[in-house]
Amino acid sequence: MRSRPQPPRRGNTRDALTVSCPTTDPHQIGEHVTSTGSSAEQPAPESAARDSGATSDPAGEAKGGGPLGIAKRVVQAVVGIGLAAFLLGWVLPWLTHTSWSEILHEMARLGWAKALLLFAMMMAGLYCYTFTLSASLPGLKHIPALIVNLCGSGVSNSMPGGGAVGVAAQYAIFRSWGFSHRNIGTSLIITSIWNLLVRAILPLIAIVWLFASGTTNLPHQLVIGVWGAVGVATVMVGLAVGILASDKGAHAIGRGLDKVVRPVLRLFKRDTDQDIEAIAVDIRSRVIGVVRPGWQRLTFGIVGFLGIYFFLFRECMLAFGIDLPWPQAFACYALSRLLTMVPLTPGGIGVTELAALLMIAFGAGHAAALASVVLFAVYSHILEIPLGMLSAAAWAATRKFYYVGQEEGPDEGPQRGIPAFH
Repeated sequence: MRSRPQPPRRGNTRDALTVSCPTTDPHQIGEHVTSTGSSAEQPAPESAARDSGATSDPAGEAKGGGPLGIAKRVVQAVVGIGLAAFLLGWVLPWLTHTSWSEILHEMARLGWAKALLLFAMMMAGLYCYTFTLSASLPGLKHIPALIVNLCGSGVSNSMPGGGAVGVAAQYAIFRSWGFSHRNIGTSLIITSIWNLLVRAILPLIAIVWLFASGTTNLPHQLVIGVWGAVGVATVMVGLAVGILASDKGAHAIGRGLDKVVRPVLRLFKRDTDQDIEAIAVDIRSRVIGVVRPGWQRLTFGIVGFLGIYFFLFRECMLAFGIDLPWPQAFACYALSRLLTMVPLTPGGIGVTELAALLMIAFGAGHAAALASVVLFAVYSHILEIPLGMLSAAAWAATRKFYYVGQEEGPDEGPQRGIPAFH
């Protein structure tokens, strides 16, 4: 049942939270999606920022700061799309010793039945991720969670480094449904942490599975890369668990990071006034009340999403006659998900397909390997762009139906430095 809309209370902006996260998939949404209703009924983030005394908000930042900002976004998009086309059109065929005529010949083998099966698996994975979103934002139901996720993915996958713009669009959509600034910010932080942790663990699972299966003839570069990823994953998991486990741990880790981060910021002449210890403690205080009762749903959603996408990845391989053992197939998938963290091109297109090289190293055919990763990119990235447009239309048509009308706290304003991750 919808509540009567409540205008946000006036207050001061909270300290900025800066959580730097790479953008990709699950999971991590035009240039900016704005509210179109009455400002009195659905206050936009910009007006709420003015009411609360805030100087900026994610939605406003997505606009890019005037003509120069818009020009910068256009240049980024053109360069990113050009780079993706160059990587897919020339670099990858050269690296895999194949050609697009051979790749298209392979893809012509794909029938409608297989294409529809892959689409159904894609939608099942995306729906599974709504459990993570709804668990991170109390009051969010599964259908609106799917809508906002597809809107964010559509924007994120359409430009290099589009995760920040996508998150700003998600923020604006959440606000149009009446969710409070603080709850939205907390949700974005939680989903970013869960995405990073689970994705970082994938290479560890892959290497353990490969060794357990008796695979010993691994490429030397793969072993070095995977152990590097395992080291990063270990550090990330340790920091996250340490911060969330206790208030004392959050203070200790914050002080340690403060000593490391400040000299780096000073070296690059960036703002050194941010208190990392205070940020760590504030993150814990914000997320612990949601994580404790909802960690099962948070984990089920992201694990289910990435798990179903692994089966989607393997079905793309089988479509072209590549039937690698399960551990090797998972290693190729884990590498492709790891490469989504390289924000050079829209949605990582042209970069994630480098997983075809590992597939070939395991014995797959050159043209079939590249065709399979291109097909997977169609379902994991490209199709999310038109689906994002359809979801934006669905949001515009149903926004009042999903309005929840949460009240703001006395010190809440638009959150700044919201993490960007799909």
